[in-house]
Amino acid sequence: MDLKGKVALVTGSSRGIGKETAALLASYGSSIAICALDQAECEEAADFIRANFSVPAIAVSCDVTKQEEVKNAVSQINLQLGPIDILVNNAGAMLLKPFTETSTEEWIHMFDVNVNGAFYFCHEVVNSMQQREEGVIINISSIWGTKGGPNRSAYIASKHAVIGFSKALGEELKPFGIRVNAVCPGPVDTQMTDELGHDINKTGWLQPIDIAHVIADLALPKSKAITSTSVEAFGAGVPVGLTK
Repeated sequence: MDLKGKVALVTGSSRGIGKETAALLASYGSSIAICALDQAECEEAADFIRANFSVPAIAVSCDVTKQEEVKNAVSQINLQLGPIDILVNNAGAMLLKPFTETSTEEWIHMFDVNVNGAFYFCHEVVNSMQQREEGVIINISSIWGTKGGPNRSAYIASKHAVIGFSKALGEELKPFGIRVNAVCPGPVDTQMTDELGHDINKTGWLQPIDIAHVIADLALPKSKAITSTSVEAFGAGVPVGLTK
Protein backbone atom coordinates (compact mmCIF):
# COMPACT_ATOMS: atom_id res chain seq x y z
CA MET A 1 0.00 0.00 0.00
CA ASP A 2 2.75 2.41 -1.01
CA LEU A 3 0.21 5.06 -2.08
CA LYS A 4 -2.20 4.82 0.85
CA GLY A 5 -3.63 8.26 1.59
CA LYS A 6 -2.75 9.61 -1.86
CA VAL A 7 -5.25 10.93 -4.41
CA ALA A 8 -4.77 9.99 -8.06
CA LEU A 9 -6.50 11.53 -11.07
CA VAL A 10 -6.28 9.56 -14.31
CA THR A 11 -7.76 11.10 -17.44
CA GLY A 12 -9.18 8.87 -20.14
CA SER A 13 -9.62 6.25 -17.44
CA SER A 14 -12.98 4.72 -18.32
CA ARG A 15 -11.29 2.17 -20.59
CA GLY A 16 -7.97 0.88 -21.90
CA ILE A 17 -4.65 2.03 -20.47
CA GLY A 18 -6.29 4.61 -18.22
CA LYS A 19 -8.67 2.14 -16.61
CA GLU A 20 -5.88 -0.38 -15.97
CA THR A 21 -3.69 2.37 -14.53
CA ALA A 22 -6.43 3.54 -12.19
CA ALA A 23 -6.92 -0.03 -10.98
CA LEU A 24 -3.20 -0.50 -10.31
CA LEU A 25 -2.95 2.78 -8.41
CA ALA A 26 -5.98 1.72 -6.39
CA SER A 27 -4.27 -1.60 -5.60
CA TYR A 28 -1.43 0.45 -4.11
CA GLY A 29 -3.92 2.20 -1.85
CA SER A 30 -4.59 5.44 -3.69
CA SER A 31 -8.00 7.08 -3.87
CA ILE A 32 -9.02 7.37 -7.50
CA ALA A 33 -10.71 10.00 -9.65
CA ILE A 34 -11.95 8.48 -12.91
CA CYS A 35 -12.16 11.13 -15.60
CA ALA A 36 -13.37 10.70 -19.18
CA LEU A 37 -15.98 12.05 -21.59
CA ASP A 38 -18.77 9.55 -20.93
CA GLN A 39 -20.24 9.84 -17.43
CA ALA A 40 -21.82 6.38 -17.53
CA GLU A 41 -18.49 4.77 -18.43
CA CYS A 42 -16.79 6.78 -15.68
CA GLU A 43 -19.34 5.58 -13.14
CA GLU A 44 -18.85 1.97 -14.23
CA ALA A 45 -15.06 2.25 -13.84
CA ALA A 46 -15.40 3.93 -10.43
CA ASP A 47 -17.79 1.17 -9.29
CA PHE A 48 -15.21 -1.41 -10.35
CA ILE A 49 -12.49 0.33 -8.32
CA ARG A 50 -14.62 0.57 -5.18
CA ALA A 51 -15.77 -3.03 -5.42
CA ASN A 52 -12.36 -4.55 -6.02
CA PHE A 53 -9.95 -2.39 -4.04
CA SER A 54 -11.94 -0.87 -1.16
CA VAL A 55 -10.62 2.64 -1.78
CA PRO A 56 -12.59 5.83 -2.45
CA ALA A 57 -13.29 6.36 -6.14
CA ILE A 58 -15.34 9.02 -7.89
CA ALA A 59 -16.44 9.57 -11.48
CA VAL A 60 -16.02 12.97 -13.09
CA SER A 61 -16.93 13.43 -16.75
CA CYS A 62 -14.90 16.08 -18.53
CA ASP A 63 -13.87 17.22 -22.00
CA VAL A 64 -10.12 17.78 -21.66
CA THR A 65 -10.15 20.29 -24.53
CA LYS A 66 -12.34 22.69 -22.53
CA GLN A 67 -10.42 24.50 -19.82
CA GLU A 68 -13.49 25.45 -17.81
CA GLU A 69 -14.60 21.81 -17.63
CA VAL A 70 -11.12 20.84 -16.46
CA LYS A 71 -11.26 23.48 -13.71
CA ASN A 72 -14.65 22.19 -12.58
CA ALA A 73 -13.46 18.57 -12.61
CA VAL A 74 -10.41 19.32 -10.47
CA SER A 75 -12.55 21.38 -8.09
CA GLN A 76 -14.94 18.44 -7.64
CA ILE A 77 -12.06 16.08 -6.95
CA ASN A 78 -10.51 18.43 -4.41
CA LEU A 79 -13.82 18.67 -2.57
CA GLN A 80 -14.62 14.96 -2.59
CA LEU A 81 -11.21 13.31 -2.27
CA GLY A 82 -8.74 16.04 -1.36
CA PRO A 83 -5.75 17.59 -3.17
CA ILE A 84 -4.42 15.62 -6.11
CA ASP A 85 -1.08 13.91 -5.47
CA ILE A 86 -0.78 11.94 -8.71
CA LEU A 87 -1.92 13.23 -12.10
CA VAL A 88 -1.86 10.91 -15.11
CA ASN A 89 -2.68 12.74 -18.34
CA ASN A 90 -3.70 9.72 -20.38
CA ALA A 91 -6.61 11.08 -22.46
CA GLY A 92 -5.60 11.15 -26.09
CA ALA A 93 -6.69 11.13 -29.71
CA MET A 94 -5.07 9.67 -32.82
CA LEU A 95 -5.26 10.57 -36.49
CA LEU A 96 -3.95 8.31 -39.25
CA LYS A 97 -4.01 10.45 -42.38
CA PRO A 98 -1.57 11.85 -44.98
CA PHE A 99 -0.45 15.41 -44.34
CA THR A 100 -2.01 16.76 -47.55
CA GLU A 101 -5.39 15.38 -46.44
CA THR A 102 -5.14 16.69 -42.88
CA SER A 103 -7.39 19.67 -42.25
CA THR A 104 -6.56 22.61 -40.03
CA GLU A 105 -9.37 21.52 -37.71
CA GLU A 106 -7.90 18.03 -37.38
CA TRP A 107 -4.44 19.43 -36.69
CA ILE A 108 -5.80 21.71 -33.96
CA HIS A 109 -7.88 18.87 -32.48
CA MET A 110 -4.77 16.70 -32.04
CA PHE A 111 -3.09 19.45 -30.06
CA ASP A 112 -6.26 20.30 -28.14
CA VAL A 113 -6.61 16.74 -26.82
CA ASN A 114 -3.02 15.53 -26.59
CA VAL A 115 -1.21 18.70 -25.50
CA ASN A 116 -3.62 21.37 -24.30
CA GLY A 117 -5.58 18.88 -22.18
CA ALA A 118 -2.40 17.98 -20.31
CA PHE A 119 -1.56 21.66 -19.90
CA TYR A 120 -5.01 22.46 -18.48
CA PHE A 121 -4.84 19.71 -15.86
CA CYS A 122 -1.26 20.52 -14.90
CA HIS A 123 -2.23 24.17 -14.56
CA GLU A 124 -4.96 23.23 -12.08
CA VAL A 125 -2.90 20.92 -9.85
CA VAL A 126 0.63 22.34 -9.82
CA ASN A 127 0.01 25.21 -7.39
CA SER A 128 -1.31 22.83 -4.75
CA MET A 129 1.57 20.41 -5.34
CA GLN A 130 4.06 23.26 -4.97
CA GLN A 131 2.52 24.30 -1.66
CA ARG A 132 2.78 20.74 -0.35
CA GLU A 133 6.21 20.25 -1.96
CA GLU A 134 5.31 16.88 -3.43
CA GLY A 135 3.50 15.40 -6.40
CA VAL A 136 3.77 13.18 -9.46
CA ILE A 137 2.70 14.05 -12.99
CA ILE A 138 2.84 11.47 -15.77
CA ASN A 139 1.96 12.50 -19.31
CA ILE A 140 1.30 9.84 -21.93
CA SER A 141 3.12 10.37 -25.21
CA SER A 142 3.77 7.61 -27.75
CA ILE A 143 6.42 5.76 -29.69
CA TRP A 144 5.60 8.44 -32.25
CA GLY A 145 6.74 11.12 -29.84
CA THR A 146 10.28 9.82 -30.33
CA LYS A 147 10.49 9.52 -34.12
CA GLY A 148 8.97 10.46 -37.45
CA GLY A 149 6.68 8.41 -39.65
CA PRO A 150 4.24 8.58 -42.55
CA ASN A 151 0.54 9.50 -42.52
CA ARG A 152 0.35 10.83 -38.96
CA SER A 153 2.06 14.24 -38.93
CA ALA A 154 -0.49 15.91 -36.64
CA TYR A 155 -0.40 13.05 -34.14
CA ILE A 156 3.39 12.83 -34.19
CA ALA A 157 3.81 16.57 -33.72
CA SER A 158 1.46 16.58 -30.74
CA LYS A 159 3.17 13.61 -29.08
CA HIS A 160 6.61 15.19 -29.53
CA ALA A 161 5.15 18.24 -27.79
CA VAL A 162 4.04 16.09 -24.84
CA ILE A 163 7.61 14.94 -24.28
CA GLY A 164 9.01 18.46 -24.53
CA PHE A 165 6.39 19.79 -22.15
CA SER A 166 7.07 17.00 -19.65
CA LYS A 167 10.83 17.54 -19.66
CA ALA A 168 10.52 21.31 -19.34
CA LEU A 169 7.93 21.17 -16.55
CA GLY A 170 9.93 18.50 -14.76
CA GLU A 171 12.99 20.72 -14.64
CA GLU A 172 10.94 23.68 -13.43
CA LEU A 173 9.28 21.71 -10.65
CA LYS A 174 12.32 19.81 -9.34
CA PRO A 175 12.91 22.34 -6.53
CA PHE A 176 9.38 21.67 -5.25
CA GLY A 177 9.78 17.91 -5.00
CA ILE A 178 7.41 17.32 -7.92
CA ARG A 179 8.31 14.68 -10.50
CA VAL A 180 7.15 14.97 -14.11
CA ASN A 181 7.72 12.27 -16.71
CA ALA A 182 6.37 11.12 -20.06
CA VAL A 183 5.60 7.52 -20.98
CA CYS A 184 5.89 6.52 -24.63
CA PRO A 185 3.92 3.35 -25.44
CA GLY A 186 4.43 1.35 -28.57
CA PRO A 187 1.44 -0.34 -30.24
CA VAL A 188 -1.20 -1.26 -27.65
CA ASP A 189 -4.34 -3.31 -28.24
CA THR A 190 -7.07 -0.84 -27.24
CA GLN A 191 -10.44 0.34 -28.50
CA MET A 192 -8.76 3.45 -29.94
CA THR A 193 -6.44 1.38 -32.11
CA ASP A 194 -9.34 -0.86 -33.13
CA GLU A 195 -10.99 2.21 -34.61
CA LEU A 196 -8.04 2.80 -36.97
CA GLY A 197 -9.13 0.07 -39.35
CA HIS A 198 -9.84 -3.62 -39.94
CA ASP A 199 -7.38 -6.48 -40.33
CA ILE A 200 -4.67 -4.78 -38.25
CA ASN A 201 -1.69 -7.01 -37.55
CA LYS A 202 -1.44 -6.97 -33.75
CA THR A 203 1.32 -9.54 -33.45
CA GLY A 204 3.51 -8.59 -30.53
CA TRP A 205 1.30 -5.70 -29.48
CA LEU A 206 1.17 -4.78 -25.81
CA GLN A 207 -1.94 -4.97 -23.65
CA PRO A 208 -3.16 -1.95 -21.63
CA ILE A 209 -1.99 -3.54 -18.37
CA ASP A 210 1.59 -3.62 -19.70
CA ILE A 211 1.68 0.17 -20.00
CA ALA A 212 -0.28 0.60 -16.78
CA HIS A 213 2.54 -1.13 -14.91
CA VAL A 214 5.06 1.36 -16.31
CA ILE A 215 2.87 4.33 -15.34
CA ALA A 216 2.05 3.04 -11.87
CA ASP A 217 5.68 2.25 -11.13
CA LEU A 218 6.63 5.84 -11.94
CA ALA A 219 4.06 7.02 -9.40
CA LEU A 220 5.58 4.99 -6.57
CA PRO A 221 8.07 6.44 -4.06
CA LYS A 222 10.66 3.90 -5.23
CA SER A 223 10.90 5.85 -8.52
CA LYS A 224 11.89 9.14 -6.85
CA ALA A 225 15.11 9.25 -8.91
CA ILE A 226 13.21 9.46 -12.21
CA THR A 227 12.01 12.87 -13.33
CA SER A 228 12.04 15.20 -16.32
CA THR A 229 12.49 12.37 -18.81
CA SER A 230 10.59 10.06 -21.14
CA VAL A 231 10.27 6.32 -20.65
CA GLU A 232 10.04 4.19 -23.78
CA ALA A 233 7.72 1.19 -23.52
CA PHE A 234 7.61 0.09 -27.14
CA GLY A 235 7.24 -3.69 -26.92
CA ALA A 236 7.73 -5.75 -30.07
CA GLY A 237 4.68 -4.86 -32.15
CA VAL A 238 4.61 -3.03 -35.46
CA PRO A 239 2.52 0.18 -35.55
CA VAL A 240 -0.50 0.46 -37.84
CA GLY A 241 0.43 1.10 -41.46
CA LEU A 242 4.05 0.00 -41.16
CA THR A 243 5.94 -3.18 -41.91
CA LYS A 244 9.22 -4.35 -40.46
